[in-house]
Amino acid sequence: MSAVSEIMSKGLQTADLASRPSVADIADIMLKNKIGSVILLRSGKPAGIVTERDILRQIVLQKRNAGETPASDIMSSPLITVQSYDSVDTAAELMSKNKVKRLPVLESDGSVVGMLSVTDIAKKLAKILADDYNRYGVLKATMDL
Repeated sequence: MSAVSEIMSKGLQTADLASRPSVADIADIMLKNKIGSVILLRSGKPAGIVTERDILRQIVLQKRNAGETPASDIMSSPLITVQSYDSVDTAAELMSKNKVKRLPVLESDGSVVGMLSVTDIAKKLAKILADDYNRYGVLKATMDL
């Protein structure tokens, strides 16, 4: 199967922990960019992730103030990541094992270059199935002649 870098989303948003972003700041980034997660960086390296689900569970359901809660308080850390050159199979196995829907994609130097989601994998599998269906459909039509 393909390498992670071939199907990952490159529209990644980050926030620097040095600027002490609040959960409200992170939610604002998500809304403006129509995304479901933000990677938090420490000294330029990925330190954690905040997802929509984190905000719902740890802010909304607990009735905490998003503007007063530091994003670092609710981020998931350490990050479960995948390398850009890893196979999609490896990434899917990692997602399943760790029960996560997104994996930040890293280059060999540790920098974040993208995000791989369950949706990205599903789209790839759907394309493979459609290609196979079309290929075998042509073979069947040829054999029926």
